[in-house]
Amino acid sequence: MKADTSKYNNSHLDTAIYEHIADYIIHVLIKEDVNAFNESKLLSELLVYKLPSVVHELMYRTICAEAGKLKGGEDINLIKEIGGINTQKRLHFRSQDQYNSFVALFFDALEQHPGLLEKVDDEEKFEKFMIYCIHEFRQKLEGFAIEIVKEHSKLEQENRLYIHRRNSPENVDIPTYADFIAGRIDGLVE
Repeated sequence: MKADTSKYNNSHLDTAIYEHIADYIIHVLIKEDVNAFNESKLLSELLVYKLPSVVHELMYRTICAEAGKLKGGEDINLIKEIGGINTQKRLHFRSQDQYNSFVALFFDALEQHPGLLEKVDDEEKFEKFMIYCIHEFRQKLEGFAIEIVKEHSKLEQENRLYIHRRNSPENVDIPTYADFIAGRIDGLVE
């Protein structure tokens, strides 16, 4: 079953959510390769445009996977898995608004599919479930960004562009980070 993303395209609140999620992805790109900073404005615009078609489905699939684990009898141990709620916020998110955007996305997915909470029977378990789903979702976005940086860096290294940053050879055409993201972001939900 596919999550309905048609209702997420024009709301001002949703635009803010996408901007914070885009900021998270860009932060990971820059952390992995400082040269991505040059494209940060373009990447932000591209991601805000592209994310609505991807993130709702990705969050839905993440919640389904974690709900399936709960149905299978597994328990969520946040301390063991990710270091707890406060550790999650402090280590991975740049602001409370960024974290809240991930939470809002989680709740949007649950509003669309309330049956996913079948095995979540108390508030503490729900909170653990939410934090764990956000963690897994964040890991997928981070893995996506890191993979793009690896591939981009490999192309730069093969063409020795790191030596000729300012005066790059004219016959070498390396895709930008925006090109990589535009071509691969839909693959996040496949």
